[in-house]
Amino acid sequence: RNNVQCIMLTFKEPFGTEGRGGYFDQYGIIRDIIQNHLLQVMCLLTMECPNKLDGPEAGEKIRDEKVRVLQSMQPVTLSDVFLGQYEGYTDDETITNKDSNCPTFAAVRVFINNPRWAGVPIIFKAGKALNERKAEMRIQFKDAPAAEHLFGTKVPRNEMVMKLQP
Repeated sequence: RNNVQCIMLTFKEPFGTEGRGGYFDQYGIIRDIIQNHLLQVMCLLTMECPNKLDGPEAGEKIRDEKVRVLQSMQPVTLSDVFLGQYEGYTDDETITNKDSNCPTFAAVRVFINNPRWAGVPIIFKAGKALNERKAEMRIQFKDAPAAEHLFGTKVPRNEMVMKLQP
């Protein structure tokens, strides 16, 4: 938290539901991608190191640390969420409810209330029918002290980007 400005977890697909709309319309992007995939990535990224990483008890120790992260999260409020639906979503023949408001895009901001991550926003972004295929973790660091003075110009913020392959 002393050096991290924010964490962004992104999953973008350049195609829509393409015949899977009947399934997707029941769950939406939050349950399909954010809850099932990006939340797991966030837990692995932000959890404390378990006291055992090998052997028969390792799985339980890792699970326990992931649960601690989830228990430390603040409840998400409506002001922390942005939802959208791509144009033409209900044209999918498998979607029976043509008035569906099922989100195909979501951006959600969460916070973890523990000593390591207090005050650091974690932003989930997931969507279908977007401009590219991308799955990544992006850790954006705070501005370096006096960087503008040292270099005589505005210095871009450092980031560590980890690409994920679904």
